[in-house]
Amino acid sequence: MNMRDYEPYYTEDGSIGLYSYADKDVYHSKFGALTEAWEKFVIPSGISSLIDNKQNIKVLDVCYGIGYNTKALMSFIINKNLKQIKNKNLIEKIRYFVSIHTNNFFKKKESELLVYNESIDTNNSLFENLKIDCLDINKELMKLSPFFKTIKTPGEVYDSFVPQIFTCFDSYYKLRKIYENIASIFYPRNKKTIKEKLDIKFKNMHIDKEYKVNGLVNYILINSLSKNFKKNYIDNELKKILKERQISNFLDKSTIRYARFNQFWEYNLSSGNILSTFLHNIYYRYLSSRYKNINFKKAEHLFDVNFYPNDARKTIKKLKETYDCIFLDAFTYTLAPQLWSVEFVNELYEHLNDNGVILTYSNSAQIRNTFLENNLFVGKIYNKKLGKFVGTIASKNKSKIKYPLTNYELGLCNTTAGIPYHDPNLSFSKKEILEFREYEFRHSNLMSSSKYIKIRSMRESNDEI
Repeated sequence: MNMRDYEPYYTEDGSIGLYSYADKDVYHSKFGALTEAWEKFVIPSGISSLIDNKQNIKVLDVCYGIGYNTKALMSFIINKNLKQIKNKNLIEKIRYFVSIHTNNFFKKKESELLVYNESIDTNNSLFENLKIDCLDINKELMKLSPFFKTIKTPGEVYDSFVPQIFTCFDSYYKLRKIYENIASIFYPRNKKTIKEKLDIKFKNMHIDKEYKVNGLVNYILINSLSKNFKKNYIDNELKKILKERQISNFLDKSTIRYARFNQFWEYNLSSGNILSTFLHNIYYRYLSSRYKNINFKKAEHLFDVNFYPNDARKTIKKLKETYDCIFLDAFTYTLAPQLWSVEFVNELYEHLNDNGVILTYSNSAQIRNTFLENNLFVGKIYNKKLGKFVGTIASKNKSKIKYPLTNYELGLCNTTAGIPYHDPNLSFSKKEILEFREYEFRHSNLMSSSKYIKIRSMRESNDEI
């Protein structure tokens, strides 16, 4: 892979997206790559209730790309644990205070004394471990994923220096709009050579605070990637990519330095070298000082992130786990039909827990019918902020489907629009899969989607009369 095949661009929430020249399509929505990860995958996955009820959570991230779904999920876990632990510690402080004033304090054994600690403590966490298995055929994008930065939008900058107490006044938002319009002049532009619609100007746009990537996540991913690729992580090919002008401005230099330092210490210095150990400890102290409310190593222990740089069809057959959540975030089905076939989704079905869910951004009748063909209950992902449905959710458990498909949508699945892809033995090429569906389409006795929509609209019109 060469980064000349891709064009980085800014999305409206300040995160980085990629345009593929080979596929002539974008990897991420221009409205916000990071926001999309939260609202189409993390939040509707029900991860919050999973944390409250399960010690070990397992997630499969199909088409990891540059990692937004995994990053958002890890950020959620870290932020959730911090909040819960701080609440617990507050209760412990109160108990500590009460025990002193009731003279019970001195009756307790020394081993029972409460210790207040603001950092993440895995013994105090609501769960033990989050395992994420990341699948993607593009090894270089996997390696690059921790280095992409997220810029602050004008709205975020404004909110950072204007006290939130003024949000109850209309002037707060009027001034913010003026500030955003002025500040957007100085913000980076996307090249119009990609597509005119990607010329983001960051006007009146900002990302919700809870959607930001937690500062520790990229460092944890670097450590996980280092374990996975070992000496081949920062290899000569990746070094060349990091030096390319068209991508360097989109990368965070501090994470790159950390990755290089980490690999140099891990593999080029003797483990018995006192100096190398000393330097390594200093670096971890540096990390801890940057994020004062978190202990880096304890946060890292919450996660088990694994990377599988290969065709997902081959990898899925080798995996032994069953998962609580599966993120199916492949390229649009016309460009990557290999990962939307009945047979591939059947593999996902076999790797899904009885109460697990599969989530995808696609709303198409074809993909929904593919889930139905695999005996899954199928529903829609609802975005409260936008007031509309933004994706599809499937599960073996009907109770996991909050917004089931309507009769109209189920009927659409039974038209020619719902004819799925087939990939026998998961070995067909992209061309073969597309040609096979085209053959089925031409010889199908199913009603066309256009005719179905016309009949339904006429029926609804008659009902109104």
